[in-house]
Amino acid sequence: MRPLSSSPPRTSLAGQLFRRVILLLASIVVVICAMMFWTAQDEINKVYDGQLITGANVLRALMSDEIQERKDVTAVAPPLEIGDEWLSQEDRKAFDAYANWRMFRIWKAGRLVLGSDTGPVLTPPAPGQKGFQTLRSGRHAWRIFSLPIRDAGVTVQVGERTSIRSVFVNRILVELAIPLLLLIPASLALIWLALTDGLQALRGLVAAIGRRGSRDLSPLEVESWPQDLQPLARSVNDLLQRLERSYEHERQFIDSAAHQLRTPLAALSLQAQLIAQEDDPQERAMQVGQLREGVARAAELTEQLLTLARLGPQVGPDLVADPRVEVAVALAEIAVVAADRGVALAVEGQAPTVMGDPALVRLAVANLVQNAVNYTPAGSEVQVTLSADDKFVWVTISDHGPGIPADERQRVFQRFFRGVHARGQGSGLGLAIVEEAVRVLGGRLALEERSDGETGLEASLGLPRRS
Repeated sequence: MRPLSSSPPRTSLAGQLFRRVILLLASIVVVICAMMFWTAQDEINKVYDGQLITGANVLRALMSDEIQERKDVTAVAPPLEIGDEWLSQEDRKAFDAYANWRMFRIWKAGRLVLGSDTGPVLTPPAPGQKGFQTLRSGRHAWRIFSLPIRDAGVTVQVGERTSIRSVFVNRILVELAIPLLLLIPASLALIWLALTDGLQALRGLVAAIGRRGSRDLSPLEVESWPQDLQPLARSVNDLLQRLERSYEHERQFIDSAAHQLRTPLAALSLQAQLIAQEDDPQERAMQVGQLREGVARAAELTEQLLTLARLGPQVGPDLVADPRVEVAVALAEIAVVAADRGVALAVEGQAPTVMGDPALVRLAVANLVQNAVNYTPAGSEVQVTLSADDKFVWVTISDHGPGIPADERQRVFQRFFRGVHARGQGSGLGLAIVEEAVRVLGGRLALEERSDGETGLEASLGLPRRS
């Protein structure tokens, strides 16, 4: 046994929205964290750079007297400890606060005269060099500030490891991120509750539609729904209205069809009874002929009713028809009947292809030509002319019949309507079929007097050109 294929389960609308909100929230958190990192790093750098500047100035102030008294000092073997005679007891206590991650150097005339035992190996600074520089010594990077004392020919350098800055930046980020991480689950819970609560109205609209019976086509109350759902409610009402018109149209069609078929069927039943009671062979043969004609008319009426019922609501966008080919096929089908009535058929003109089902084009043309043949007198001609403009291809059928009075030219498209000049045993469905086919094709249909001034009807069928 073949396993039944199953489509992947679809998530709910709330789930889809929730995933998108999570993605958006995650993006916002990433951006906030990046901005926090850059801001904290920038602020920490400003603070610590300021401390280096302050430290260099403090060191210069602490040693200003010693530097002035010992201007003749030219060389001291580096590195010198803080306990060197250059610093007083109070100064040494101040610099004892420096940890391993800080350093200082004092240069005079390009020679190191004093410095801490921490920090990288430095080259003598250029005369008058001032400002910051970042150096790497081993595993550590150092941020160093140089402050020249021009009147004494001395340069003071103060520096610290950059890793201490990273420690403070990371500490700040952790302290800021913890509340943010605690806030995210609460935010997600509130967002989920908001989504589910916001979709209650949509669920209510779906439930209101689902509670309706198969024949309950009354419109929804639009104003009772939220503003965002009102367009959906209006669309549902439009659909219900179209369904109501379709059901009404269907009921009218069934009633009309039943009414039109009742009479011929009753006549056929009566003729069958008369044939069964008739003893004269000639009379029976005549009645059998009449019965056959009645059956043929009933069959034609039934076929026309089925044709009307089969016409779809719209035409496929990929269907294309050649009007000249369809006109030729329609005339070939009617040629025998036209010849029997002594009516000539003629076609002229050229036309490009049109959009639409070829069968519908042929059906509309055939019914118009058949109608012209039925009403044009013997010995005359039914002319079919093809032409085109920017939007439509026109198939014009001209006859020499009595025409249609102006007050009936709209009513003749009604089903089962027959005008004052109606002939034969027609059912009044031919032009109704044409109008339905033209509606499906998206075309135009007009019934006018002949443009050349002669007696007769000119039916113009407009078919949308292929773009």
